[in-house]
Amino acid sequence: MNEDEIADKVYEERERIVDLYRNGPGDGTIIDPVDDPTFDDYHKLDRFGFICDESKLKKEDPQEIKIERSREQKWVKMINNWDRMSSEKLKRRVYKGIPNSLRGKVWAKLLHVDQLTDDQKNKYKHMCELAWEHSPDVRQIDLDVNRTYREHINFRKRYDLKQQELFNILSAYSIYNLDIGYTQGMSQIAALLLMYLSEDEAFWALSTLISDSKYNMHGFFIPGFPKLIRFQHHHDTVMEKLLPKLKRHLDRNGVETGLYTLKWFFQCFLDRIPFKLTLRVWDIFLLEGDKILSAMAYCLLKLHRTQLYALGMDDILNFLQVKLEQNYQHTADYTIEKLQDCLAELKKNKLDNAGPPSQNEQLLRELGIFNPNDIPVRKPQTNGVDKMRKPLNNDQVNSSPEQDSQCQGSIATNGKNSMDDVSSIVGDGSRRSLLDTSVTSAATTTVSPQSIQNDDDESDVTCVSPQPDVLRIYVPYDTPTKKSSSLPNKITTIQVMDEMATPTVETDGMFKVVSTIN
Repeated sequence: MNEDEIADKVYEERERIVDLYRNGPGDGTIIDPVDDPTFDDYHKLDRFGFICDESKLKKEDPQEIKIERSREQKWVKMINNWDRMSSEKLKRRVYKGIPNSLRGKVWAKLLHVDQLTDDQKNKYKHMCELAWEHSPDVRQIDLDVNRTYREHINFRKRYDLKQQELFNILSAYSIYNLDIGYTQGMSQIAALLLMYLSEDEAFWALSTLISDSKYNMHGFFIPGFPKLIRFQHHHDTVMEKLLPKLKRHLDRNGVETGLYTLKWFFQCFLDRIPFKLTLRVWDIFLLEGDKILSAMAYCLLKLHRTQLYALGMDDILNFLQVKLEQNYQHTADYTIEKLQDCLAELKKNKLDNAGPPSQNEQLLRELGIFNPNDIPVRKPQTNGVDKMRKPLNNDQVNSSPEQDSQCQGSIATNGKNSMDDVSSIVGDGSRRSLLDTSVTSAATTTVSPQSIQNDDDESDVTCVSPQPDVLRIYVPYDTPTKKSSSLPNKITTIQVMDEMATPTVETDGMFKVVSTIN
């Protein structure tokens, strides 16, 4: 199969996937029952829309519901007088909790979504159209949509409305911000926004979270994860100064910061604490910015240090990654109260800030400016495809640079991309999608400063023993710099891991070579 034929196959696959989301599956489309589970009669919905076993469904405290409803009228007045409301009053109310029925309206205000949708009319729709034609990330987005919050009623049915909207948002953003394109981890954030915002609003909310200096999640998603490393170093500093005994205990058991903080920082604690508490943390995160990430990480460890002292490595990781979410012992109100105490303590010790962002955390391209030649080439399962499809038109598609800069906080820099995103740790620095791979790991991975240092173009892909945490990775069939023709001359035995285990990304790659036969 020559390069033109391969490019045609890639193009046809993208068209097929896009058609499924735009028009829904046809009568002849076969959907695996695993991908389209039915709603069991013995399962019920909790108040946030998650499907739960009826026997395990926790009953809401009637008093809490009563208090939340009493606050709704106050919040309605606040929303209607948003521009005249004092910052102290807003802060006080947010820390007490935003009523769930009004959370979407408040989030939209905090993220200035209304301003963006007015200034960038039809921009999102146009980005969708460009993505359907040009995005190289469509296949990986399709795979991730199919495994994002499938236990939530909105995302339960394959190719249903919310899955369509999630697919559209992620595809459009992969074209809107070519520095990042699409990175695994973005899908859950976008899905959370879709639970409370419309499709158009969720797109602009995601864009603000990634590019606005207050949140700057851009630094988490770009190659090399510079912001993740900065926050992990800061977390270590906080631990050494304020929780030295616990830090020594974690170190003795080999529990590095990267083993448990990835989802804490990368996705603001999604899936690591109860969803009800997660929403409260997100309320404060949207109000205060990224300093909440370090404060909440410190708060969680401080609250649970007594339990952690009694645990060894495996149990520590299980506690931080599983038990905290499933069997959290404190109320949301108590935790937020302690979070405020931790913020004050960190500020007193001049540890409330992880420091200024480095140059390589900044945006390199202006947002929303599209040129097909700027799209990183994604090689499919047979290497060597450089062919680009003819664009919709030969002109660049621009939004107003002034609008993009003003509304999105874009910063033009001459920084250098260092490495790839979590979904493609091994490689030449360009983003890679599942089109590059023959095997996909549905597991999750950890990232620590030591785990992303390998820039040796000649290094082989290696494998490590399974460790917990968090973002799905790809198992590449070949390194980008290694010619596949060399493979028949070497047989490598790879350590087989439990498919439910979660591999760690180490300095020398993703796999541990057990033996090699030349």
